[in-house]
Formats: sequence, C-alpha cells, structure tokens
Amino acid sequence: MRSTRGFFASIAFLLALPLTALYQMLFGTGAEALIHAALALGSALMAFAVFDFKTPRWATWMGLVSTGALAAVFFLQGLSEVTHNEALTHFAYQVLGQWLEGRLVDLFMAWCVVLLVVDRQATRRIFGIVAMATVACVKAYSLGLAHHGTSLEAEAPLLKIVWLLPFVWILLESTAGWRFRSDKVSEW
Repeated sequence: MRSTRGFFASIAFLLALPLTALYQMLFGTGAEALIHAALALGSALMAFAVFDFKTPRWATWMGLVSTGALAAVFFLQGLSEVTHNEALTHFAYQVLGQWLEGRLVDLFMAWCVVLLVVDRQATRRIFGIVAMATVACVKAYSLGLAHHGTSLEAEAPLLKIVWLLPFVWILLESTAGWRFRSDKVSEW
C-alpha cells in the first residue's frame, strides 16, 4: 500500500457523515462532537500522510500545516460541544471556524492539486482531475453566491458533499500498488 495513513485518513473523512447520521438517529444528541472528532482524526492522519506522496517540500509542508491546523480546529470545535463552554465555543466557531477553517481547507485542496501535477505515481490521475475540478466549480459557485449575499448552505446544501471527492481520490491513490493475493485465501 502506498499510504496507510492516507487510507485511514480518507476512511475517517468518508465515514464521518454516515456515522454521525447513525449516531444522531440512535442517540439524538452529541452528533456535533462526533463529527468533529472524526474530522479531527482524519485531519491529523492526513497531516502525516502528506509525507507519503511525492510533492515538493514546500507543498508537503503546506499540506502538513493546513491539515494539522484543521485537526486542532476540529478538535476544539468538538471539545466545545462536549464542554458547552461559551468562551471556547465562540473561539472555536467564530474566531477559528469562520475564516481560518476555510483558508486551511483551501490550502489542503491546493496540496491536492500539486499532488496531481507533480506526482508521477498518481495512478488514478483522471479521477483526481475530475474530483478537483468539481471541487473548484463548487468553490467558484460558493464564492459567486457569497458575492450576491447568500451562501452555499442556503442555496444548495447537498453540494457540500462534493468536498468528499478528493478523499475518495486520495483513498484510491493510497491503495495504489496494493494487490489482492489469491494464494493467501487458499491457505485458509
């Protein structure tokens, strides 16, 4: 496997929403803390997974810093949900969660684009190009909506799911080179 950390980071991101929905259905409360925990875990794992891919040093550090900082932001947001501390909630959501969180996500997406351009081992390049182009279109649409005084959440909330496409691509890239060995099955 090319990147075990990338594989598990992608799994954490991709399972965050369905696990949170299931948790909400079963328990009715605490889902916000769960989704932020899953996002923090995925971000922390991705912070170290960036070293498994061949990008220039500056891009690797951009990926590390952006996802590491996102892990901290998501952790603080989840902690604020558990503790119900008003000051922490204000800091985690209003100070860190508004502008900074969005810029950190943009930096991570930029790392993904660099990975597409420079890593010659990118075996699922076409899927990566489609995923990143789709995210770029949604981002442009979101910026256009913001210019007109509305938001993506208000106009087309389901489009936010598009932001998961890069993690599907990274999941595929992380498993590049992994081969199923049928001889191991016959040993059972």
